Amino acid sequence: MFRNCSWLVCLAVASAGVLLSVSVGTSYAQVRYSEVKVEALASGEEISGQPGLWVMELYFKPMRMIAVDITNPQTGKKEPKYVWYLVYRAINRPLASITVENPPVNQLDAPVLPAKFIPEFTLVTTDTDPPQVLHDQVIPEALAAINTRERRKYKTSVSVVDDVPPAAAAGDAQEQMVYGVAMFTGVDPAADQFTVYLTGFSNGVQKTTTPDGTVAVQHKTIEMKYIRPGDEFDLREPELKLAEPPRWIYR
Repeated sequence: MFRNCSWLVCLAVASAGVLLSVSVGTSYAQVRYSEVKVEALASGEEISGQPGLWVMELYFKPMRMIAVDITNPQTGKKEPKYVWYLVYRAINRPLASITVENPPVNQLDAPVLPAKFIPEFTLVTTDTDPPQVLHDQVIPEALAAINTRERRKYKTSVSVVDDVPPAAAAGDAQEQMVYGVAMFTGVDPAADQFTVYLTGFSNGVQKTTTPDGTVAVQHKTIEMKYIRPGDEFDLREPELKLAEPPRWIYR
């Protein structure tokens, strides 16, 4: 049905109430209503250049917002706030065994074992001066409200930390799905464009040298660009939309 349409058209159709039926090989790990899938991708150079590389496959619901009474730590009083949140589920997928002639020398440290799943989320507004940088927060009142609304017990970026599940192919009985949520408060209501960066869903790293000779370490990251073409005085959840498909980058 969606074979010849653009991803934006497909997403719009799904948002109108049509169930996406894109299967990844099992009824457990399917793209569900309104979800966006980010595949576990790695190039041959990445696989050959970093022994022990792992990459997770992710499924995201649209960015949402919820009004919650949150306790002010200074006053102890509850104050109403908008919490923007992103719920996800992730699964570790096996990567292909690829041999590349003369793979790049990355000179990486030995991988930490057992591998740890430690997700981090950063929201950056891209049309404000200066850009606003917000990090995922643990907000107990919001978590309870989100779990009630989404009808699932999602974990925060702290409580979800654990060993990386064993890699499992689609349909494998050993599949272990991880369910989590990222939460943000204080997003500038005047911002119409923002990007969310997600790290910790792969241990991929690369070293680069800047023009001044400084060696920098970049991490394999998911980049998700959003737009919110709405009124800053009347925030509405349906206005939060992906501007383009998510992608893996090094940052």
